[in-house]
Amino acid sequence: MQISEGPFMSMADLQSSFQVAADQVIYVGTWRFGVDSPRYERMVVVSAVQEQEDHTQAERRLMARYPDLDGRPIAMVLPIPASAESRLYEVMPYPRYPRTFRRHCW
Repeated sequence: MQISEGPFMSMADLQSSFQVAADQVIYVGTWRFGVDSPRYERMVVVSAVQEQEDHTQAERRLMARYPDLDGRPIAMVLPIPASAESRLYEVMPYPRYPRTFRRHCW
């Protein structure tokens, strides 16, 4: 996962997986991201939850955008694990940003 805040960028490594069948429409739940306030050791939390209201709204938007899928069942699949936490590591900004925008001197 990569988070860009102006000229600053942080990355985290999160492991999560889910199965997708070739002949099925899959809804992978509502994803929530939580990011700590800027400090040296920032954490990020990612979770996927199953909410019926969001599922119904996503199904309506999908059918409005792709009418050919009307009538096909939509399966609900949550990733494994459904919640993960990892540390965000700061990476060097793009080369075009001057050194004054960098948080740390490497």
